Amino acid sequence: MPLEVRYNDQPVAHGMHTHTYDEMLYVRSGAAEIIVRGQKYDCGPGSLIFLNPFDSHASRPVALPYERYYVLIPPTELRAFHNDVLLLSVFRFHGEQFPYVMNTMAKKPVFDAYFQRLLAIQAEGGRHLEARLDAMMTLILTDAEALRPDLFTPADRLSFLPVQEILNVLDATYTEPFSLTALARRFHVSPGCLSAHFRRAVGVSPMQYVVSSRLQLGKRLLRHSEIPVSGVAQQCGYPDPSNFVRRFRQQYGMTPLQYRRQAAEHP
Repeated sequence: MPLEVRYNDQPVAHGMHTHTYDEMLYVRSGAAEIIVRGQKYDCGPGSLIFLNPFDSHASRPVALPYERYYVLIPPTELRAFHNDVLLLSVFRFHGEQFPYVMNTMAKKPVFDAYFQRLLAIQAEGGRHLEARLDAMMTLILTDAEALRPDLFTPADRLSFLPVQEILNVLDATYTEPFSLTALARRFHVSPGCLSAHFRRAVGVSPMQYVVSSRLQLGKRLLRHSEIPVSGVAQQCGYPDPSNFVRRFRQQYGMTPLQYRRQAAEHP
């Protein structure tokens, strides 16, 4: 299944963290204070929040009952779920001054019904499950784009560089040796120019994107396989396992083995 829908009404706070998937959070009732990349947002009923794996964030309920829906989309499935660059841009392009949160305002009853139906479709299962989930997601994203077009970025507005194409290249090659110079040469610009435009559109540098993509893959392999850490490092593009361990500890505050044990204790 390309996406997972969850509902939660427990008043749980979460410290600063990131995910290995893209996330859409919808507040049905109550309110929470959500911090994304150091910026605080007050999210009340009808708030719709878009996060990607690069967005460090924390949350704290401030009004109860705090009911919310989560839609979790593995990055590897994002383009499989939809091929509309405009609709997917709300997950991919979190560059300078991206607002993260929108209020559905008078359309809140409609969005309430959308998310309730998403959860029901997942519970029902059956034939054409993925197609039905995708159809509901299309309704949510198209209605969100109609309300807040500033959250969505048409491909021709990103910059003179084809940032979506650069992302496609990085998504296909991030486990291979990375060279900013070679990437810039491929798109006929200087390394500094490519890096600056990429950061402006995506919110991180190309190298940060590659490293984060590798570590997210590492987390998935550590959680869902029994491959030794040295093998995980190799699959993530780190021939030297100690380099992988060092990067992992810097990013997540624990070693890969500690993360694997934690994941086993809290599946």
